[in-house]
Amino acid sequence: MPISIRPLADTDLESAADILTSAFHRSGNWANELRLYRELQPDGYFGAYQEGALVGMVGSILYSTFAYIGMMGVHQQFQRRGIGLALMQHLLKWLEGKNIPQVQLDASEAGQPMYEKLGFVAQEQVFVLQRQAGLPILEFPQHVESIRHSDLAMLAEKDAKIFGADRSRVFSALLQAFPERAFLSHDSYGRITGYLFMQEKRIGPWVMLEPDDEEALLHAALSLDFAEISAVVPENNQRALELLRNHDFEIVRTNRHMVRGSATTIGQRDKVHAQTSLSLG
Repeated sequence: MPISIRPLADTDLESAADILTSAFHRSGNWANELRLYRELQPDGYFGAYQEGALVGMVGSILYSTFAYIGMMGVHQQFQRRGIGLALMQHLLKWLEGKNIPQVQLDASEAGQPMYEKLGFVAQEQVFVLQRQAGLPILEFPQHVESIRHSDLAMLAEKDAKIFGADRSRVFSALLQAFPERAFLSHDSYGRITGYLFMQEKRIGPWVMLEPDDEEALLHAALSLDFAEISAVVPENNQRALELLRNHDFEIVRTNRHMVRGSATTIGQRDKVHAQTSLSLG
């Protein structure tokens, strides 16, 4: 049966969450994340419909120099019918209309061959690490402060050199959604050395301008009351991987960072200790 692809509607979010649970074979706070992500990019999420029912979805967020694709999933019952490819082709055509010079994503092993056919080039691995519930809550460290809304413009300016684009709206949305769960560290001269945003069950974004205070920021995150917690870490940040493993995080999944379009490396991923997510970079 033919499918139609159109922007994802507000009324489809619960169905979309079910699709992601089915496609990724794991539960999660998909509906909450979808609401947050669509607020950041309302026109960037698309659904595949068959006889009016949602069977697959994909989304993207546009930054100033590139776009990031995520949440590409097709319900198990409708896989291997070309729906994922059709969704990606639709999204890439939409992005081309926006004159986006580069598109990035983090592919699963199963999804990587399809992305390669679409012109994506494989780069470093990206690891998803997880820390189980029931471990001790750590003491909040000194010389770490909570991020305030008045700090965001300054942080976004510093972050743009690391991330490679302005993501001030991501910072603002996270701080609004998760107040009192974002931290910055500074040296004895008052200069900012790093910053970390703690989501409901995920650390990220976490960026270090200087490496010395990375453990203090991690301790701030682990001082919060939570169940399990995860972090998405680029392979080329071995320092972050080692630190997280020393604090009882274990690698549970591996993805491949991929790029389409301009081959120029954007940003400084070696300073990214944890991405915002696999969908937002």
